[in-house]
Amino acid sequence: MIVAITGRPGIGKSTIFSKVAEALKAHGYTLYGFYCPEVREGARRIGFRIVDINTGKAGWLALSIDKVTQLGYNPHGKRIGRYVVIEEEALQIGINALRVSTKENSVLGIDEIGPMELSMPKLREEITRSLVEARRALLVVHRNLNDKVILDIFRKRNAKVYTVTELNRDSLPNMILREFI
Repeated sequence: MIVAITGRPGIGKSTIFSKVAEALKAHGYTLYGFYCPEVREGARRIGFRIVDINTGKAGWLALSIDKVTQLGYNPHGKRIGRYVVIEEEALQIGINALRVSTKENSVLGIDEIGPMELSMPKLREEITRSLVEARRALLVVHRNLNDKVILDIFRKRNAKVYTVTELNRDSLPNMILREFI
């Protein structure tokens, strides 16, 4: 079973993901995978971390162009918009997070599958492998996800996709939780 959450930026996808993930843990499920929170300095977003759900290990997924050099990273990496992907850290954290052994009560969690995550072929390959092998998955996907392989996995596995809006975001965590328990 795959449940995916999508919607416009800032609508509450990650909040819903977190609420459902915590509720699943409270019901005895083990989560593995990763999430990618934004990092801000004041009101300005400077980048994204990648965090292993199971271990808490974290690294940079991407940094704004001005922060890359300031923090000592290579400014000539892959660019996604105004961000530079910090490939070495993202691959180390992301791939390890997805290789956790799957138990009977495990749920793959990824927040999010989007352009930054999919810009790295090795991470993309590990994400697709995980989606095929996982018994259950809770995902946040970019609203313009157009990766044909991932969309085909969604189709074959009858993924349920929930689009978050202002009208449904308060009720979605319970609706999604009912898919799992």
